[in-house]
Amino acid sequence: MFKYIFSLLILSSTISVYAQENEDNPTVYPQRYGLRVGTDLFKLSRNIWDNNYTGFEINGDYRWNKKVYIAAELGRDEKFKEEDRLSFTTKGQYLKIGLDYNMHNNWMDLENMIYVGGRYGLSFHEQTLHSYKIFTTDGYFDENEIYPNLTSSGLHAHWLDLVGGIKTRLFDNVFMGFSVRFSLLLHQKQPEGFENLYIPGYGEKFSGNIGASFNYSISYFIPLYKKTPKQLQNQPDNQ
Repeated sequence: MFKYIFSLLILSSTISVYAQENEDNPTVYPQRYGLRVGTDLFKLSRNIWDNNYTGFEINGDYRWNKKVYIAAELGRDEKFKEEDRLSFTTKGQYLKIGLDYNMHNNWMDLENMIYVGGRYGLSFHEQTLHSYKIFTTDGYFDENEIYPNLTSSGLHAHWLDLVGGIKTRLFDNVFMGFSVRFSLLLHQKQPEGFENLYIPGYGEKFSGNIGASFNYSISYFIPLYKKTPKQLQNQPDNQ
């Protein structure tokens, strides 16, 4: 019993001394800087299980300094939707650009991220209204369904995204990530006599100007160079 307690004390002392030595002489690990390029796995999988959607997204970021990353997403959406009162198709391209701030302090040479950020989003798209029903309060007559197949081109929209997410290194230079986005629509050009029902990169357009979305990403990091953090200067002894 005493041997067991003594061994624990020796082990604790050793760990304490080792921790103190590491604190006094911290190991400095070079930090990698480069470009990370990937894609949205949710959009790719949606092409398989959703017959009314086709699209893709290429995303990436560049490490600007220790905490800040320049981020961008480029993609294309084509969405068909049929509801009780209307059916439509929207297709077009979008671009998002902004910054991410990594709030996570990595241990050793890990490169994981827990981040918040922002994006400015821009889309160019067209919308085809296939059919719609004219609402009537008269229960005697059936609602009249109209099939205009009217295509409105040259539409666009601008919005801001508030982003929060994580990225973790699976192995070597491969990263997996997840993020949620809350969007604020700033401006939009709508079809004449109608409205945007779906905006590429933004998602479904409801009655207000607030939207939400998420993505799963897989990406590959291309290292360009390394930086070694400056070591802390020795502070004067207070004796």
